[in-house]
Amino acid sequence: MSSFNLRKLSTVLERRARRHWVRVAKWFHRDGVLPNLLIIGAMKSGTTTLFRMLCEHPGFVPPRTKEIQFFNNPHSFRLGSDWYRAFFPSRQRMQKISDRLGYQAVTGEATPSMSIPIYPRNAFALVPEARLIVTLRNPVDRAYSHWQHMRRHFRPEPLDFAAAIEQDLEWARQGLVLTESNHAEMARKLVIRSYVQRGQYAEQLERWFSYFPREQFLILNFDDWVSNPEQAANRIVRFAGLPEHSFPERRANVGGYSDPMPEGCRERLVEHFRPHNRRLFELLGEDWGWPS
Repeated sequence: MSSFNLRKLSTVLERRARRHWVRVAKWFHRDGVLPNLLIIGAMKSGTTTLFRMLCEHPGFVPPRTKEIQFFNNPHSFRLGSDWYRAFFPSRQRMQKISDRLGYQAVTGEATPSMSIPIYPRNAFALVPEARLIVTLRNPVDRAYSHWQHMRRHFRPEPLDFAAAIEQDLEWARQGLVLTESNHAEMARKLVIRSYVQRGQYAEQLERWFSYFPREQFLILNFDDWVSNPEQAANRIVRFAGLPEHSFPERRANVGGYSDPMPEGCRERLVEHFRPHNRRLFELLGEDWGWPS
């Protein structure tokens, strides 16, 4: 079967699954709560590790799947809040757990797609009081990890890393950037990959800050917490209003990639990201030591 037919088949199956879940949602957990927490990214910056550790806290009640892809996906978002609520525990279950614990339990999900422009707008429309967790990785390393991930994807990246980042940069030079208004026509080209543009964190955070107040964000430096995920997990639970917890020792999930970055690519990316890193540090009010 050709790659085009495989893509077409996967799209058809995905849409059928979503329609089925809409029917299920009409009777299954119609009274599901909305999330207190959203781990919004960045992709390949340890979001899976943080979510798994959060799930070990007795006061965190996980959804049916970690990554729901609701606010960042217009096809899912059109299915409505009942579809989304069906992934989360019922009010009755949340209350029972809270009564047993003696404090208010919380729930949340992790869809690490903070770079998608429609994400903050849609999230604010439904969960304007949600706490938002962001973990950011050195964008050079994040880009290479992302590319390695896509090489193992069921629709693998055909370009080598040098060619892939040059394609990203060329699209940017042509003005091909994803916006709220062009998502429908540009998402297929720009969402899945975007190795470079996903690392331009300041512009993404500025978009989120235009919807949500700054105090609703917890922003973590991946380079700082990767050696001590337990400390980062407890920062998150305190941010969520939960008591601290003794988490089992765990290493951050950074991917099993052994091939070094191709010669010249690091220097190319370091120079590209310098002004973006400077803009990020000015926005955060602290310097994380990345080249700027």
